[in-house]
Amino acid sequence: MNPSVEAIFHHQQLLDVGGLCGLGLVALAAARIARGSRSPGAVIMALGAGCLWLARVFNIISPHVLSDEVLLAIGVPGIALTIALPPLLLGFGLSGVVGGLWGHLRHLQRSSLALAASSQD
Repeated sequence: MNPSVEAIFHHQQLLDVGGLCGLGLVALAAARIARGSRSPGAVIMALGAGCLWLARVFNIISPHVLSDEVLLAIGVPGIALTIALPPLLLGFGLSGVVGGLWGHLRHLQRSSLALAASSQD
């Protein structure tokens, strides 16, 4: 295998940066949709994308920040929180993006139906 490709997949920094940039762009796009359309579904979608971004940042940073000394200092409740936080953020993020997309689509359908009804009068 090519040494540069092997280094990219072995160290994964480039993939991590690409994933963070992609999730950040999704969050910014959802926030822009929420601001422009005033749709509650778009707001939920933006919050879900933000939760996904936070979960990814936590997964990238935690091995470097959470040393044995830090884990000993935060105790059992802190350790339980560091274990439970990424799946919770991922679950809320995914459900927020999917539910927000569904809600925004419903908002667009209702507004187009209202616009069509007002144009027929």
